[in-house]
Amino acid sequence: MGAELEQLEIIADYINTHDRRMRYEGDPGVEILEGVNDLRSWLLEYGFIHDLDSVTEVDLTLARELRSSLRAAIPYNPHDPKDDDFQTLNRIAGQFRFFYRFGEMSDVMESVEEQGKGGLARLLILVFRLRENNLWSRLRVCTAADCQWVFVDRSRPGTGKWCSMKACGNRAKNKTYRERAKSMG
Repeated sequence: MGAELEQLEIIADYINTHDRRMRYEGDPGVEILEGVNDLRSWLLEYGFIHDLDSVTEVDLTLARELRSSLRAAIPYNPHDPKDDDFQTLNRIAGQFRFFYRFGEMSDVMESVEEQGKGGLARLLILVFRLRENNLWSRLRVCTAADCQWVFVDRSRPGTGKWCSMKACGNRAKNKTYRERAKSMG
């Protein structure tokens, strides 16, 4: 399961390209994918596109929509409206074309798309495989309202709440302790 969790980390990193950790009250977060070059760099870094592939503004818009729909599809996400029937994700996935190659040892789904859109399609294939292997539930959104960082829950029972016990978890437990102590007088 180690390699699959590393693949899930790629998805978490992608969703975190809109960093929603709050630095001040009302902070809208930081958009990492500000332009096509940012998206191109991210897709190149993870091997979803080749050096000569280009990325367009249309790809960038699609990437941001895909990112939002993936975030809404995370099962343990207290911060975003649920897309229970996956309408948005299915609508976005419907914009891609795939083909299947069957083999004796394994079957492969590949993208028909090229360039930036092909990279996004390969990312979507990775999401499909992770969901198919029942690993999607290991993707979590930190329950701290001022964090909301997407992380991979590597705990044995798979019930993690915070991206970091040292930061968000400690703050939450201290807050609960202070509230309890205050109410007791």
